[in-house]
Amino acid sequence: MSDDRERKTSNDDREIARDYHEITKHSYTSVRSSPHYLDWDIRPRPYKIYPAAGMLALPRELILPGVPTTAAIAGRGAVRDAMAAAGGAASEADAALAADAAPLDLETVTRLLFCADGLTRSKIVDGDAYHFRAAASAGALYPIEIYLAAAEVDGLEAGLYHFSPGDLRLRGLRRGDWRGYLAAAAAARPSILEARAVIVMSAIFWRSAWKYRARAWRYCYWDAGTVLANLVAAANAEGLTTEVLTAFADEPVEALIGADGDREGAVGLVAIGRAPRAAVIDAHAAAQPALELESLPLSAREVAYEDIARMQRGSRLATTAEVRAIAAAEFARDAAPPAAESIALDAPGYTTARGLGETILRRGSSRSFAREPIAGATLAAIMATARHHLHADFAAMVEPYVIVNAVTGVAPGLYYYQRETGALELIRSGEFRGEAGYLCLEQPLGADCSVLICYTASIEKVLAAYGNRGYRDAHLEAGLLGGRAYLAAYALGAGATGLTFYDDDTAKFLAPHGAAKNPLLMVAVGMPRRRPTPDEESPG
Repeated sequence: MSDDRERKTSNDDREIARDYHEITKHSYTSVRSSPHYLDWDIRPRPYKIYPAAGMLALPRELILPGVPTTAAIAGRGAVRDAMAAAGGAASEADAALAADAAPLDLETVTRLLFCADGLTRSKIVDGDAYHFRAAASAGALYPIEIYLAAAEVDGLEAGLYHFSPGDLRLRGLRRGDWRGYLAAAAAARPSILEARAVIVMSAIFWRSAWKYRARAWRYCYWDAGTVLANLVAAANAEGLTTEVLTAFADEPVEALIGADGDREGAVGLVAIGRAPRAAVIDAHAAAQPALELESLPLSAREVAYEDIARMQRGSRLATTAEVRAIAAAEFARDAAPPAAESIALDAPGYTTARGLGETILRRGSSRSFAREPIAGATLAAIMATARHHLHADFAAMVEPYVIVNAVTGVAPGLYYYQRETGALELIRSGEFRGEAGYLCLEQPLGADCSVLICYTASIEKVLAAYGNRGYRDAHLEAGLLGGRAYLAAYALGAGATGLTFYDDDTAKFLAPHGAAKNPLLMVAVGMPRRRPTPDEESPG
């Protein structure tokens, strides 16, 4: 391979991420000087289709998780507490925690896949089909693909499958148990060797680039994060352990799923469940034959964005030593400067939120907000979703800031959210609706919402710890936290929508407190202008 040397060394070439971040920034001038018109003749397909693959129809009569959404986000311990508080028998609560040691069956796998990225509803508007999926997606473009490496799943032959959300089916790609192969790519990570199934997530970059051009690479990792938010919450509701892994050798993983690494790239692995004993598997990474099954072309023509390909290549890992170094890297967020005032948000209860299944079926993206306050308890519950870091091979890097426009019991102003303590620290008091609307590319949603959450990270610190791979992880974590905020908002009767922003103007607004932070994602939360039916929500 001609670019082997580049792929082995480029993760340490931090200028790749720095350059990409700079050239994909939005500014007042850039969005006006380079207008983009959508070519509907080359709109990408929303689904990856393998015409010749064998298929398995998944169960459709699903009983989705009724566990309160906020408890499912918080983890298996919170699920147990919520069940006990709701009057569930202690044995039932204990069983939920021990379920990872019990057999994993096809119906449970189907619930996980559906909650992560299933098709929840669709409608026709002016002759065009709009599909609502379980997790939020920038522009409702859904670039994330899910592959299932099933090993110990009752009712499902061991093998590699592609999940098709459109018809709720699995397409068979390869037979056999691939845990050893995937574990070798992740430096023999025990959680993969012991998992009952492993999910491989990839991004098809053209799906987002069709609308968002080179900046789409960022959005693909946001979308991977929102899918993870749903998937991990659903696994928690089932009592299943998960570990999210982003430190792996890209080439063998992409060879397994038939991705080329440029147009479609692997973005993460999720080990699901745990066998009662460690699986005895030969963790080898023998070269795999090319996947013979072809998928239909994504669109009539694709526009190549070299900046996306360079960023993806520049964050690849090639050797076991690289993978181990990234997985073992230490990262600590800087201590926040002293705040003028700190507000201790009440610890949220879990029993008042809608069930996770109902929330996922109701979730959309709010088109407009009424300038009405949300309750302080609602804000506390939404922000608390940022306190629980994933069981993952990377550290918590993201730091949230909150512009409060209208929250009962919380004065308007700019706040920093302390993930460790759950407190809001006042940075500047004042009415900032105008500034919030401007920062979100002058969209009324930012001005009309109750709170605007800005997820940030110090890119320089991230790059120092993880190289360019960390730039991937920071966007993925921001998407995960944003996805959790979506779920919590809808579970508590509010609405939410993800927003992009003017990069440097946002950084200036957060300064001096956030002077070293880079904005990664914004999520607006508030009360919809009128209570829409689910079909009236935007599919994003």
